[in-house]
Amino acid sequence: MITLQPVTKDNYNECLGLKREKTDFVGDAYAVLADAYIYRDTSLAYAIYLDENAIGLVILDECGKNKSYEFTDLFIADDYRNKGYGEGVVKTIINHFILKSAKSIQMQVHKSNKVAIHIYQKCGFSINKVSPWDDDFWIMEMIVDR
Repeated sequence: MITLQPVTKDNYNECLGLKREKTDFVGDAYAVLADAYIYRDTSLAYAIYLDENAIGLVILDECGKNKSYEFTDLFIADDYRNKGYGEGVVKTIINHFILKSAKSIQMQVHKSNKVAIHIYQKCGFSINKVSPWDDDFWIMEMIVDR
């Protein structure tokens, strides 16, 4: 079962141990946790767990301006990539925001990250616009039906 748990002092070292050889689209664990620290006023780093094992990280918006939430820096560690966990992880993130009464969920994805784009579209996201801060990224959005 895939779950999300906030990164705390209890699982911090486990999260830092998540290995990634290829960091073309999202940084390694150190970079993701540094980003989460920078945006700590509105966001929180979560470890992605498969049963008892941390398999990845993601930063989730915890404030939801006008019930619109965002997530960034999603990655799955190398040992767990290409094993079909991506869709389950995205659905777990969506459910996290639905519990907060989200009306929409947004995220950014590199235009050339075909695997991620396919997973996001399969989960109900649509390409919304080019990112205002970097035209190599798209903003994808999901409108939550209630």
